[in-house]
Amino acid sequence: MAELETPGLIPGLTPCHWGSVNQWECDENDHLNVRFYAHKVNQALQVFVNRLTGLPCEQVPARIVSQHIRFIRESRAATPLRVDCGLADAPGDGLDVLSLMHDNVTGEPVAAFRTRLDVDGATAADVVAPPGFAAPRGIDPAGLLTPPEGLEAARAMGFHIVGRGVLAADECGPDGRALPHVYVGRISDGMPNLWAFLNPPAERSARASGAQGGAALEQRLTILAPLARGSVFTQLSGVRALGNKTQHMVHLLHDDTHGRMAASMEAVGVAMDLETRKAVPISDERRRHLEKLLLG
Repeated sequence: MAELETPGLIPGLTPCHWGSVNQWECDENDHLNVRFYAHKVNQALQVFVNRLTGLPCEQVPARIVSQHIRFIRESRAATPLRVDCGLADAPGDGLDVLSLMHDNVTGEPVAAFRTRLDVDGATAADVVAPPGFAAPRGIDPAGLLTPPEGLEAARAMGFHIVGRGVLAADECGPDGRALPHVYVGRISDGMPNLWAFLNPPAERSARASGAQGGAALEQRLTILAPLARGSVFTQLSGVRALGNKTQHMVHLLHDDTHGRMAASMEAVGVAMDLETRKAVPISDERRRHLEKLLLG
């Protein structure tokens, strides 16, 4: 068993968060929901950036501009987790922080985050070379879809409305703006509405019975104009590309209260057999449904 107070599992990284997977953090697939990966990693970021720059922890979430996330392994209930952080780049106009989540017993990597923050003051810090498993794989950061400017423009591109809600006070930081993991979580909340539209009857039945679920492999979140407490928002989703097993989706959160796009996320995911815990190919019928959502 790993000791608690050990150096980072990769040289140059600093252990910044220890925690575990609570049962109530798990979703219908019986594994840690994406919002809680982000929640735990963002706590580690608060510790790391505070120690690196002196910025108060409570101010760190509001400085997050974007996050690229690789989900490497499932985390089931009671899994002990730790997050190590290090500086991947300090270009002079912000910070690029690498955060690696590990199973704290096996040491195996569970998730990798690359976070861009609007924070200065660390140009003299050592820079860590990210491992290969942390690199983008299915989402090219240089080829992201340019988000449409408004709701009607998004609908014209082929996006469909799959969620709507109001940002609650407990989803916000002290400045009244949405915490970064909330964008991930609210998008996750809209997915069952999307699958209800996309899945043919046999796959809807498999999901309802617990035989089939879904899993995210990679995500890229960009915060455009932060949602504020009490804002009404609409989630829109569309399909950018399809593989044999993978679907490359684009999700938008539109701030209806202020009439602007709040955030965009590109995500690569798969359908998963919940008995074998393996990805399954996209069926011909489901592919036909997905093709209806291909963005123009």
